[in-house]
Amino acid sequence: MNQTKEKYDAENRPYCQQMIKNLRHELHRCAELSMKEFRTKRILMNYIRENTSCEVVDMDSWFLCIIGKDKPGKPIAFRADMDALPIPETIALPYASENDGVSHKCGHDGHSTCLCGLALELMKKPVDRPV
Repeated sequence: MNQTKEKYDAENRPYCQQMIKNLRHELHRCAELSMKEFRTKRILMNYIRENTSCEVVDMDSWFLCIIGKDKPGKPIAFRADMDALPIPETIALPYASENDGVSHKCGHDGHSTCLCGLALELMKKPVDRPV
């Protein structure tokens, strides 16, 4: 394995585990159907506001996290879905969905958490164009 990757993994493993425990599990618990992700969106927006200096813009049913707004160049965008599916939680998890008949069988709780992690990483480095 590449030594740089091993070093990066070792340095970031505790950080990633905290994101999984604190953010992904919270999102998994509050699974909400499409266009009804009110609590989910609030959790994600608060996480970004508390852990980055991104500009957060509420767009009603979704939101933007803007980094390097005043930088020149063509913007690049990343997106993640945050909705869950109308499928009952079937696994006994300590962070199981609290909403009957709705669960994150789709993995969007993980996708949203990864995108928050990307925002945290981008805050560590200067960006050369808007993200």
